[in-house]
Amino acid sequence: MFKDHLIHLFKYNDWATGEAARRISVAKNNEQRVYNLLSHIVNSQMIWPNRILQKDIVINPWENHIVERCVELSTEISSEWINFLESLEEAELDKRIKYKNNKGETWENTIGDIVTHIINHSTYHRAQIAQLMRQSDDQPPKTDYIIYQRHFQK
Repeated sequence: MFKDHLIHLFKYNDWATGEAARRISVAKNNEQRVYNLLSHIVNSQMIWPNRILQKDIVINPWENHIVERCVELSTEISSEWINFLESLEEAELDKRIKYKNNKGETWENTIGDIVTHIINHSTYHRAQIAQLMRQSDDQPPKTDYIIYQRHFQK
Protein backbone atom coordinates (compact mmCIF):
# COMPACT_ATOMS: atom_id res chain seq x y z
CA MET A 1 0.00 0.00 0.00
CA PHE A 2 2.76 2.47 0.95
CA LYS A 3 4.67 1.50 -2.20
CA ASP A 4 1.62 2.23 -4.38
CA HIS A 5 1.21 5.59 -2.67
CA LEU A 6 4.85 6.51 -3.33
CA ILE A 7 4.46 5.54 -6.99
CA HIS A 8 1.37 7.74 -7.18
CA LEU A 9 3.30 10.62 -5.59
CA PHE A 10 6.02 10.34 -8.23
CA LYS A 11 3.34 10.66 -10.91
CA TYR A 12 2.00 13.74 -9.13
CA ASN A 13 5.52 15.11 -8.70
CA ASP A 14 6.26 14.81 -12.42
CA TRP A 15 2.97 16.51 -13.27
CA ALA A 16 3.67 19.33 -10.79
CA THR A 17 7.17 19.90 -12.12
CA GLY A 18 5.75 20.01 -15.65
CA GLU A 19 3.12 22.54 -14.56
CA ALA A 20 5.81 24.70 -12.97
CA ALA A 21 7.93 24.52 -16.11
CA ARG A 22 4.98 25.50 -18.32
CA ARG A 23 4.25 28.52 -16.14
CA ILE A 24 7.92 29.52 -16.07
CA SER A 25 8.19 29.32 -19.84
CA VAL A 26 5.38 31.89 -20.36
CA ALA A 27 6.27 34.21 -17.48
CA LYS A 28 7.56 37.67 -18.31
CA ASN A 29 9.69 38.55 -15.29
CA ASN A 30 11.46 35.42 -14.10
CA GLU A 31 14.56 35.82 -12.01
CA GLN A 32 17.45 33.43 -12.65
CA ARG A 33 16.69 31.84 -9.28
CA VAL A 34 13.45 30.41 -10.72
CA TYR A 35 15.41 28.49 -13.36
CA ASN A 36 18.01 27.43 -10.79
CA LEU A 37 15.32 25.96 -8.54
CA LEU A 38 13.57 24.10 -11.35
CA SER A 39 16.88 22.56 -12.39
CA HIS A 40 17.70 21.73 -8.78
CA ILE A 41 14.46 19.79 -8.41
CA VAL A 42 15.31 17.39 -11.23
CA ASN A 43 19.01 17.19 -10.39
CA SER A 44 18.18 16.17 -6.84
CA GLN A 45 15.86 13.44 -8.07
CA MET A 46 18.75 12.09 -10.18
CA ILE A 47 21.21 12.11 -7.27
CA TRP A 48 19.27 9.81 -4.96
CA PRO A 49 19.12 6.64 -7.11
CA ASN A 50 22.91 6.74 -7.29
CA ARG A 51 23.05 6.88 -3.51
CA ILE A 52 20.58 4.04 -3.07
CA LEU A 53 22.34 1.85 -5.62
CA GLN A 54 25.77 2.78 -4.21
CA LYS A 55 26.93 4.24 -7.53
CA ASP A 56 29.81 6.68 -7.39
CA ILE A 57 28.30 9.12 -9.89
CA VAL A 58 28.62 12.81 -9.11
CA ILE A 59 25.78 15.08 -10.16
CA ASN A 60 25.90 18.78 -9.41
CA PRO A 61 22.63 19.54 -7.60
CA TRP A 62 22.73 23.12 -8.90
CA GLU A 63 23.61 22.48 -12.56
CA ASN A 64 21.30 24.57 -14.73
CA HIS A 65 19.18 23.24 -17.59
CA ILE A 66 16.83 24.99 -19.96
CA VAL A 67 13.17 24.63 -19.04
CA GLU A 68 12.41 22.08 -21.78
CA ARG A 69 15.28 19.90 -20.59
CA CYS A 70 13.97 20.05 -17.03
CA VAL A 71 10.64 18.65 -18.25
CA GLU A 72 12.42 15.86 -20.13
CA LEU A 73 14.63 15.01 -17.17
CA SER A 74 11.69 15.07 -14.77
CA THR A 75 9.75 12.60 -16.90
CA GLU A 76 12.79 10.35 -17.36
CA ILE A 77 13.77 10.26 -13.70
CA SER A 78 10.17 9.87 -12.53
CA SER A 79 9.82 6.85 -14.81
CA GLU A 80 13.05 5.42 -13.41
CA TRP A 81 11.83 5.96 -9.85
CA ILE A 82 8.48 4.34 -10.62
CA ASN A 83 10.18 1.33 -12.24
CA PHE A 84 12.52 1.02 -9.26
CA LEU A 85 9.66 1.19 -6.76
CA GLU A 86 7.61 -1.33 -8.74
CA SER A 87 10.54 -3.75 -8.58
CA LEU A 88 10.60 -3.63 -4.76
CA GLU A 89 8.64 -5.68 -2.31
CA GLU A 90 6.75 -3.53 0.19
CA ALA A 91 9.09 -4.60 3.02
CA GLU A 92 12.14 -3.38 1.08
CA LEU A 93 10.99 0.21 1.63
CA ASP A 94 12.21 -0.29 5.21
CA LYS A 95 15.70 -1.27 4.05
CA ARG A 96 18.30 1.11 5.44
CA ILE A 97 20.74 2.60 2.95
CA LYS A 98 24.10 4.12 3.88
CA TYR A 99 25.14 7.00 1.65
CA LYS A 100 27.24 10.16 1.57
CA ASN A 101 25.70 13.56 1.05
CA ASN A 102 27.27 16.31 -1.05
CA LYS A 103 29.38 17.40 1.94
CA GLY A 104 30.87 13.90 2.22
CA GLU A 105 28.99 13.12 5.44
CA THR A 106 27.78 9.54 5.87
CA TRP A 107 24.10 9.02 6.69
CA GLU A 108 21.65 6.14 6.80
CA ASN A 109 17.93 6.21 6.01
CA THR A 110 15.26 3.84 4.73
CA ILE A 111 14.32 3.79 1.07
CA GLY A 112 10.82 4.89 2.09
CA ASP A 113 12.22 7.89 3.95
CA ILE A 114 14.41 8.83 1.00
CA VAL A 115 11.52 8.67 -1.46
CA THR A 116 9.33 10.71 0.89
CA HIS A 117 12.13 13.27 1.15
CA ILE A 118 12.43 13.56 -2.64
CA ILE A 119 8.73 14.37 -3.03
CA ASN A 120 8.76 16.88 -0.16
CA HIS A 121 11.98 18.46 -1.40
CA SER A 122 10.43 19.03 -4.82
CA THR A 123 7.28 20.51 -3.30
CA TYR A 124 9.35 22.85 -1.14
CA HIS A 125 11.28 24.22 -4.11
CA ARG A 126 8.17 24.53 -6.29
CA ALA A 127 6.72 26.71 -3.52
CA GLN A 128 9.83 28.89 -3.69
CA ILE A 129 9.37 29.16 -7.45
CA ALA A 130 5.73 30.21 -6.95
CA GLN A 131 6.73 32.83 -4.41
CA LEU A 132 9.42 34.29 -6.66
CA MET A 133 6.99 34.43 -9.58
CA ARG A 134 4.36 36.13 -7.44
CA GLN A 135 6.93 38.72 -6.31
CA SER A 136 7.75 39.39 -9.97
CA ASP A 137 4.05 39.93 -10.79
CA ASP A 138 3.81 36.69 -12.74
CA GLN A 139 1.12 34.07 -12.29
CA PRO A 140 2.67 31.14 -10.37
CA PRO A 141 1.88 27.53 -11.18
CA LYS A 142 -0.91 25.78 -9.32
CA THR A 143 0.74 22.53 -8.29
CA ASP A 144 -1.10 21.52 -5.12
CA TYR A 145 -1.65 17.80 -4.76
CA ILE A 146 -5.41 18.26 -4.48
CA ILE A 147 -5.46 20.06 -7.86
CA TYR A 148 -3.67 17.07 -9.38
CA GLN A 149 -6.25 14.75 -7.81
CA ARG A 150 -9.15 16.82 -9.10
CA HIS A 151 -7.63 16.97 -12.57
CA PHE A 152 -7.16 13.22 -12.86
CA GLN A 153 -10.37 12.15 -11.12
CA LYS A 154 -12.57 13.65 -13.86
